[in-house]
Amino acid sequence: MDLLHWILLGLLPALALVLLGVGVGGPRLLAFSLSASVCLPFGVQAGWPPWFWHLSLTHGDASNWLWWCLCWTGICGVAYDLRLLPKALLLPCELLLVGLVPWFVTAPLRAGWSFEVAVLGLAAAWGQLGGTWVVLRRAAKVDAGIAVPLAGAVALAADALLLRSYGSGLAWQLAGVAAFALGIAVMTTLWRRPFVCGTGGALGIVVVHFAALWLGRGSRDLLRPSFLLAAAAPLPLWLCTTKAFADGRRLGVVIGLFGVVALAVTAVALA
Repeated sequence: MDLLHWILLGLLPALALVLLGVGVGGPRLLAFSLSASVCLPFGVQAGWPPWFWHLSLTHGDASNWLWWCLCWTGICGVAYDLRLLPKALLLPCELLLVGLVPWFVTAPLRAGWSFEVAVLGLAAAWGQLGGTWVVLRRAAKVDAGIAVPLAGAVALAADALLLRSYGSGLAWQLAGVAAFALGIAVMTTLWRRPFVCGTGGALGIVVVHFAALWLGRGSRDLLRPSFLLAAAAPLPLWLCTTKAFADGRRLGVVIGLFGVVALAVTAVALA
């Protein structure tokens, strides 16, 4: 997908979806808008996947499973934020997605791994994705403003720049579209206040962040310092959830966002 193609089939649809979803429907539709913004160019570039019941659960095509995971993330996220279903039902669905994304994305790598390496690799992937999800989920609860989507936009922009430097065509384009979509969502605060990012939106950000970094990468790439720092970029937002900033959440958010920017810039600089 060349630059013009990416703009026409990536950025412009993302702009329309976010303005329609978040700008008109409200920030509770952030998870759905983000998911749709990424799934459209993903399907155009990689091809629309078959129905998920036709895919192998163990060695299925990673990009096909990832497309379905992104769809489910948007549906689950918007159902959570709009309270369409009980939390007791939706939380297990979120946990299932957190578990499935590393399993499906690492399928090509697992084919060449021994059992021991597969256990360690999956444990590391689940720890990375699960830990980041917990951090952003808690941050969205204690400060439901623009902090989480802004941190996500910075992290995804760093993902796009990092992946582009390694020639990852589809992955950097998806990360770039997601960063653009989150940036536009944050800008909707200019005419629609207040902005409330629910925990469903946090799930969508985390899934897109790691999916872009992991898609089509080899084990050696994922262990590079630049990739490790990029993966950890959203984690400094954890500061605003600590007791030290219980009486000054805004200060914790500001310091956390500075940490996010610092990790993102360092990751890109090391590429």
